[in-house]
Parts: sequence; C-alpha cells; structure tokens
Amino acid sequence: MFKRRVEAHLLKKPKRSVEIVESFCGWDYLIELIKKCKREVDRALISALFETGGRVSEVLMLGKDNFVVQKPFLVVKAMPVLKRYSKIGEYVDENGKVRWKTRKKIGYRTFPIHMNEPLCPSLLEYIDKIKEGKLFHIGRTQVYRIVRSLDTNIFPHWFRAQRASQLALEYGFDVHDLIDFFNWKSLQTAIHYSRMGWKGLANKMRR
Repeated sequence: MFKRRVEAHLLKKPKRSVEIVESFCGWDYLIELIKKCKREVDRALISALFETGGRVSEVLMLGKDNFVVQKPFLVVKAMPVLKRYSKIGEYVDENGKVRWKTRKKIGYRTFPIHMNEPLCPSLLEYIDKIKEGKLFHIGRTQVYRIVRSLDTNIFPHWFRAQRASQLALEYGFDVHDLIDFFNWKSLQTAIHYSRMGWKGLANKMRR
C-alpha cells in the first residue's frame, strides 16, 4: 500500500498550463523526441499527440479505421472530442444560485494531416502495420511516463498547444481555422492556444 502511494506521488502531474507555451518549438526538437523513442509504438504515439492535437484520452480512442490516405493528406475521420457537456436540467444550490445539471457527451471532428510533415511517417507506418482495432493499448499514466522519459520539461497536453502554434505559424491558420481544425466551441480557446511567438510575428511583417 505504501509503495503504491509513493508511486502515485512520484507520478503526480505538476500544475502546468498551455500559457507557458509561447511559440512553436520547431520541427528539429520534435524530430529529436521521435529519435529518442525506443519503440515504434512510442514514436507513433508522439506523432499522434502532435499531429492530431488531441487530448490524451481522445488519442487513445483512435483506431485504424479513423485514418484514410487521400494524398497528399492523411485524413483523420470522426476523431472523438471529449470534455463536452449538454444541459439536462437546473437546480438551486444551498446559496440560492441556479445551477445547471449536465451530462458528458462526445463530439467528433474530421481534419487533414499533411503527409509531408516530418512526424507523419512515424504514425502512418505504424497504422499500416495494424490489421484492425485501436492504435494504442495503454492508459493515460503510461502516456505520461513515455512523454516525461523523453523530456522532463514537457507533458502530453503540451503537444496540443504546440500543434495550434505550428498551424498558426506555418500555415497561417487564424482563430476561425483553428476552431474548425480542433472543433472548439469557444473563440477564446483558439486565441489561448494559437500563440505564434516573435518569429511568427516577424514572418507576417515580411509579407
């Protein structure tokens, strides 16, 4: 019992926020992460976390049938979108305030990944070797361990913010494009994630 408590304490995630992601880290750094992976499945996982920009739980739900090659794109179809709620009623709390009763619901998003992106081959090669079913048979804690083994300064959700920054910086995605790509419901969320950094601003000045 004590051993389990110690392990849980060591694996406790530090409080982090996408606010510390100031701009896209660059492909060289991401490629180095892929090279550090000892297993093919880990390389595919890192690629999927970045390329899809999905939450860990969403990435772990992906199966072979979610991917279709339509060159020059790898199209991700009906990827689950979690953290959604629908109103089913109201109630008054102990302070007299009206609160909503909600329940979780799953949305879906379909989007392209350009096959020329450096991380795409690691994901595509892994998908090709799977006959059917889910891509990854691991849990959230294992994903966290894998990512932290590559660099203790990053965490799984970091890839989501990096993807948004990269789309804004390299493809010129504005907040409306990001809303379409990630299927976000809030304009504020897109603004929060889409920092380009000084390099992105400098590139815009050159145009």
